[in-house]
Amino acid sequence: MNSEDVNQAMQAERPDIDTSTVARAIRKSRWYGRVPIATTLAAAIGILVLLTSSIVFGVGVWLAQKNTFDLLSANAHQAITADLNQIEQQLQPAEHQARYIAGMISRGEVDPADRSKFGTLLIGSLAAVPQIEAVVFINSELESFGAGRDPRVGQANLSVMDNSDDMIIKNNMQAVLQGPLWLPPIWREQFQKTYMSRAHPVVFDGQFIGAVIAVVAVEQLSDFISMAGLETAGNRFILYGQEFVLAHWLMVDGYPQRSAESPLPALNRFGDPVLSSMWQIDDRAGLGLNLPEGTEGHSIEVSGQTYVFVYRRLEGYGSEPLIVGTYFQASDRPEEVKRMIAVLIAGLIALLLSLVAAIFLGRRIARPIVRFSSAAVRIRDLDVSKVKALPSSVFRELNEQSEAFNAMLRALRWFEFYVPKNIVEQLIRHGDIPESASDACEITVMFTDVVGFSAVSEGMMAEELAAFVNHHFSMVVECIEAEEGIVDKFMGDAVMAFWQESGEPGNSAERAARAAVAISAAIKQDNRLRQLQGKSAVGIRIGIHTGMATVGNIGAPGRLNYTIIGDTVNIGQRLEQLGKDIYPVGTEVSVLVSGDTAANLGKAFTTVSVGKHTLQGRASKVEVYKLE
Repeated sequence: MNSEDVNQAMQAERPDIDTSTVARAIRKSRWYGRVPIATTLAAAIGILVLLTSSIVFGVGVWLAQKNTFDLLSANAHQAITADLNQIEQQLQPAEHQARYIAGMISRGEVDPADRSKFGTLLIGSLAAVPQIEAVVFINSELESFGAGRDPRVGQANLSVMDNSDDMIIKNNMQAVLQGPLWLPPIWREQFQKTYMSRAHPVVFDGQFIGAVIAVVAVEQLSDFISMAGLETAGNRFILYGQEFVLAHWLMVDGYPQRSAESPLPALNRFGDPVLSSMWQIDDRAGLGLNLPEGTEGHSIEVSGQTYVFVYRRLEGYGSEPLIVGTYFQASDRPEEVKRMIAVLIAGLIALLLSLVAAIFLGRRIARPIVRFSSAAVRIRDLDVSKVKALPSSVFRELNEQSEAFNAMLRALRWFEFYVPKNIVEQLIRHGDIPESASDACEITVMFTDVVGFSAVSEGMMAEELAAFVNHHFSMVVECIEAEEGIVDKFMGDAVMAFWQESGEPGNSAERAARAAVAISAAIKQDNRLRQLQGKSAVGIRIGIHTGMATVGNIGAPGRLNYTIIGDTVNIGQRLEQLGKDIYPVGTEVSVLVSGDTAANLGKAFTTVSVGKHTLQGRASKVEVYKLE
C-alpha cells in the first residue's frame, strides 16, 4: 500500500486526522536507520585501498630479497624430498610384499599350512627385498609362521610361535580386520631394534583367516639422514607424530632406554635439546619463507639462539603422520634477511586485517542478496511453501527489495492454493503461451465422486462438513499428483483430473490406473479408521477414459483456466456414474475404465469386461471394464 492509499483509507475512516502527517510518519519509520549501499561500498573500498597500499610497499621490499629466501626454501625442500624418497624406498616394499603374499593365499595359490612350500616363499621374499627384516603369517588363532633375518648368523630362519598371550598382537589383529595398515612401531629386545610392520588381512572363501605382516627396521632411516646431513646444511630428522623420534643422527648406533613399552624415544626427553623443543609454544613464530605447498615451518628461541624448522607431514604409515624435516640456526643468515622477515610479517598482518575487513563487510552486504537469490530459486522451482520471508536490512535498497519480495511471496502463496503447481510448471517449461493457446492431444481423464454424499453429510455442522471434504480431497489429490496427474477442478464432492501423454503411448492410462489403485487403497484404509471411531464407511466411484481432447487455456479474456474439453471428458464422467449400475450397493470403491483405457494398460493391471454399455448422451455403445 502506497502513501496515497494510506491517505485515502485514513481520510475515509477518520476525517479528523491530518493524513499528510501520517504519511510523513510512515516514510520516516520506513527510511530511518537505513544506510545507502553505495556509501558503504565507497567506505569499504577506501579502507581496502589504504591497506592494499601498505601491503604493496611490504611486498616490494620483499621482492628485493626474494632470491635469498628462495635459496633457503630450495635447500630445505631438497633435503625433505630426499628423506621422503628414502622413506618410500624403505617402507613401500613391505606394503608390496605383504599385499602380494596375502593375495596368493586368498587366491589359493599357496597354503600356509604347507610349511615347506610356504616357508620357501617367505624366505624368497626376503631375498628379493633386502629392506624387509621378516615376513610373518599370523592365523586367526594367533599362531605365527614366518621367516626372519638373523644378524647373528647372517641368514634367514623359519620359526613358529604361539602368540595367544601377546596382547599387542591381539590388538593388532583386531585392527587388521578393518583393512591393510601400518602397525605402531615395536621393540624387539633380542635384536635391540625398533621395527615398523605392514599388515595385510587375508580373506579366503569369504572368511578372515589371518594376516601377512612384513617387518622393516627403522635404524636404516637414521643411517641415511645422518650421511645425507653431512652434504647439506641443517640437522635432519623424522618424527612419528609430534611426540616420538623415528630417525636422527643420534640413533645411528642405537638409542638408550628403548623398550617394548617405549619403542621410540620421546621427543621431549630426546638428547638433541633443539629438536626436543620443536613444539614449544613460548618464543615460537611463523616463517616468511616461500615454502612449497604442503611444507610447513616455524622458528623457536633456544638458549638465546633462533632456530628455523622446515618440515612436511607424510600420512599413511601408521596411526600418526611421519613428520620429515630439518632445522638450522637463523644466525647463519644475512642481516637483510632478518630485516625482510620483520617487514614481511608486518605485511602479512596488514593483509590479514584487510581480509578480515573485506570478509566482514562483504558478508554483511552479500547476506541479504544471497538470501534473496536462494529464495528466488525456490520460487522459480515453484517451491513456495518452503520459502521464508526475507528479514529487513540496514541498507535502504536491500530493505526495499525485502519488502517487495515478501509482498510478492504472500501473493504467490495465495496463488498456489488456486492454481495447480504442475500446470504452472508445464506452462513455464513451454515458455510464453498466448491466452488462446490450446492443442488437441491424447489424454486420460478421471472422475471421482463420493457415493451417497448427501446421506454421509446429513447432520454435519459446516466446520465438520468442510473437514470431511478436505480430508477426502487430500487423499485423492495426493494419489493423483503422485502419478503426475493434473487436478483440473473440484465439483462439490467430485474431483476431475487428467493426464497428458509423456514418453511412450499409453503412459497416461497406466498412470491414471495406478492413481486409481492408490485411491482405492487409501479409501479402504481410511474406512477402517472411521469404523474404529464409530463412523460409517465412505464409498467412492471412479471413471477413467482415454481419448483425444482439447487441452489449453479456456475461458474469457483476463480469466482463463488450463483445462480440457471434448467428448473424452464426458465419457469419463459417464463411466463414473455408470458405477451405480455395475457395482452392488455398499461397494467401497468402484473403478470403471473404458475399452480405450484398458487397451493401454500393461500386465500389471487386471481388468474384467462388463460388456458394452450405452452412456448418457451417446448413441454408440462403449466397451466397459472393471479395474480390479
